[in-house]
Amino acid sequence: MTSPTTRTRLRSAADVFADQLVDPAVRARWERLAPARAVALRLVQYRADNGLTQTALGRLLGMPQPAVARLESGEHVPSLETLVRLCDALDIEFLIDITPKHARTSWVTRQAETAKVVEQVTTGNGGQLLVAVS
Repeated sequence: MTSPTTRTRLRSAADVFADQLVDPAVRARWERLAPARAVALRLVQYRADNGLTQTALGRLLGMPQPAVARLESGEHVPSLETLVRLCDALDIEFLIDITPKHARTSWVTRQAETAKVVEQVTTGNGGQLLVAVS
């Protein structure tokens, strides 16, 4: 049996994640995949709200279930063609705004009453990437 003095303190997931983002390669990948994570969150939410399986959602989108799973993984940035397909088939919007570091406010920030920012990343050079859904 271990004594209380020999136990290690578990770190929170947020602390571990913050440490990982210090690595420039990890941060670059995190920033690059911000739009993919936003799309994944929106698709999973849509499926949950509508009681759909990935297969059923795939039928609505005209794509196979593995393609839906790939989108929901958040590991692959979808093409603009795919985003248009999602918007048309599911009657949803994706608003992507990339603001240079010298800009005071982004278009998405100004449209806060109709858009919900689901991902906000400060890039390595100080720019902002906002991904929103409405």
